[in-house]
Amino acid sequence: MTPYFSVIVDSFRAAFASRVLWIAFIAIWLLLAALAPVGFRLEYTTDFRAGDFYNGTRLKAMLAKGTVDPAAAEQPIGRLAAVLPDELSRQLKRVGEGDEVRIYLRVFADALNECLDDESWYSQEAWEDTLQFRELRELEALAEPIEPTLRRRRARLRIEAALPGVFEARSSQSVRLTYGGVDFPASFSTDRTQFLTLVNQYVLPVIIQWLMGFVLVFLGVLVTASMIPEMLQPGSLHLLLSKPVSRSLLLLSKFAGGCTFVSLCVTQLVVGLFLIAWLRLDIWNVRLLLCIPVSVFLFSVFYSVSTLAGLIWRSSILSIGVTCIFGSICLVVGVIGGLFDSLVTRPASIKHLEMVGETMIGSTRGGGLVYWDQDSRAWNEIFESNPLGADRVLPPVAVNENQLITARVRGGRFNPFGSGASDLLVMSRENGWDGEPSMRLPVSTTGLQLSGDRVVALSGSELASVSLDQVLDAVGSVTSPGTQVDRQDGASDRGSAKTGWMEKLSTMMGGATEGFESVLPKGISLDPPASLYMDSEGKFLIVYTRGRLLRFEPDQGSDRLWRQVSVRATEGEVSSRSWIAVSGKLLLLAREEMPLEIYDVVTLELIASCVLPDSISPVFVEGIFDGAGFLLGTSDGLLRRVTRQHARGELSEPLGSSEVECVCVDAAKKIAYVVHHVDQVDVINLNSFELIERQTPQLSGWRLVEKYLISPARFVTPQTGELGETIEAIVSGKSAMTVLDGPSAGEVIRYKLFRPIVSCTCFTIVVLVSSCLYFSRRDF
Repeated sequence: MTPYFSVIVDSFRAAFASRVLWIAFIAIWLLLAALAPVGFRLEYTTDFRAGDFYNGTRLKAMLAKGTVDPAAAEQPIGRLAAVLPDELSRQLKRVGEGDEVRIYLRVFADALNECLDDESWYSQEAWEDTLQFRELRELEALAEPIEPTLRRRRARLRIEAALPGVFEARSSQSVRLTYGGVDFPASFSTDRTQFLTLVNQYVLPVIIQWLMGFVLVFLGVLVTASMIPEMLQPGSLHLLLSKPVSRSLLLLSKFAGGCTFVSLCVTQLVVGLFLIAWLRLDIWNVRLLLCIPVSVFLFSVFYSVSTLAGLIWRSSILSIGVTCIFGSICLVVGVIGGLFDSLVTRPASIKHLEMVGETMIGSTRGGGLVYWDQDSRAWNEIFESNPLGADRVLPPVAVNENQLITARVRGGRFNPFGSGASDLLVMSRENGWDGEPSMRLPVSTTGLQLSGDRVVALSGSELASVSLDQVLDAVGSVTSPGTQVDRQDGASDRGSAKTGWMEKLSTMMGGATEGFESVLPKGISLDPPASLYMDSEGKFLIVYTRGRLLRFEPDQGSDRLWRQVSVRATEGEVSSRSWIAVSGKLLLLAREEMPLEIYDVVTLELIASCVLPDSISPVFVEGIFDGAGFLLGTSDGLLRRVTRQHARGELSEPLGSSEVECVCVDAAKKIAYVVHHVDQVDVINLNSFELIERQTPQLSGWRLVEKYLISPARFVTPQTGELGETIEAIVSGKSAMTVLDGPSAGEVIRYKLFRPIVSCTCFTIVVLVSSCLYFSRRDF
């Protein structure tokens, strides 16, 4: 092995003698030196940012009411409105008088930040009726004087209590980035959990991908392209072949030596980033070091092409040209494949399934609504999916064996208000699932529930209900389009009477529309991110918001209001997304970056918990029946069963298919409908968890092109671009990432871990074997 080792050592010497290598070294050292001063410090979350507002229109309406309504002058919203800057007050007065005025969120943020330092607006008597969380109560109990940061934190919590349903929940402490001891602007501050996710899942992978996936690969090809042609020079080749060596092993040794250029650069960069993350950002992430072999492997794919081209043409220029052409082909195929994923496959994915009798109805990620036709074995469109559209379809809810309710919110994909209030649509089997408009939904409705004989709408931070009979009776009798609310801020005739603009302000705040009635007790709001479970018989309601579990039951003295009967504070970040489900007398709470927790559904006492592996996080959860457990969908696309075993929760092995999108449970029949691989459906027996049947739709149009043309092309072509997802998965330790896909909702994008590794490995092996055969049989 000595001759082959000598060839590798000689490659190291050649690399160190290269000017390009030292230029790359200096560039890496300068980059690391520029990043080294980056640090952080923890501070209390005080200043408001534009991103803190979940419901900007509600904020505008509440402050406008405090500005123009004399009855609100001594209420918290009136006292806050009185100290706002003059220009903002004039704009809010116009809003209160019925004018359409656009006010940017940063203007509100700046105005409220001024209130943090001057608390002349605060009155203990005015704030007595506001909902005060534990942290605020603890700060109120502190003896004066208190630290300035705690004073500002208390002022922020008082403002949040005065404006319920306006703000996204944030943790009490934030991470403020610094550079050389100088603070970044407040807009760069974030929660600790979000900070770790941002660094591990975005910042570090992006730096590594761009520098090692593009810059260093390109430089490496330039430097190493001449190694094979130089080896084939008569003097050099004859000297090497004069020894008893294998030509194939000689070529492979030269190939391994050529990878030294990138390995030297990559090692310095990754180790430097690891030390900066550890020493400056307090992020101990050993997984970062695994990027070294992955990056060298990425370079080896391109270098194998350069090696084969160098053997055939014995020219470094042609080797570089052929490798660039190969890279362009990989790029084009990857871009086309990505476009098909974004515009064809992902929009057709079913994200919510509902059973209406024996018919499956699904809402898609592209804002469409489809139903399953057993005769044609295909999904037929009710609303067409549009990957570039801005509309949002509320998940359908079955109201009986032949009818369902839903709504299509125009312009509501990323804005909870959309273009205004939407009509509740009633669809029935008899009319071919065509939507018939019924009652007007509250503005910013994001979900519907059926509770007994009442329809409940989740609107911003409010819950409003209406009788199901009223909904069905109102079909076809909605307000004419000329008078509907069709703009984000509502609509009313200018100069309307006092009752008119008061009704408009109530609508802007997400209040109940005609026919709907608010059901939550006074002072209770569902501040996002929130999750809820409503008993189908209307016996109770479970809500999780701001780190608290709350149980509500119907108020005996009212036919519509609910009263709070139990509450339980939980540990962890209040800003984490959550999911809850009920099975018999058990309640499962699933949160990001937190263990699964099982509670008693009546007392909300913690019964058991279960720690998830670090690489996965919850995506959805469904109760089974009679306390038999829960079905948990995780970010790796698998479905698992969660059961209680005495004082601990138990997580089963994956059930059924991979690439699971959603689940619909029929507790009466004890079966589950599992949607996987975009729009296939498995029917599973919940007693034995055996497959009953599988519904596989017939493909047509672009889906056929994707299956029979694009997918084979992506399999044959090494997906070097997707190796970036492998790096993201390694650095973050996660199997997927979550991107915004609607108000308080996110779409899980699963990393492609094995496909790029398999395709690149197979391609590299084929090219190297071809190179060895060519070198062995060719007379040089």
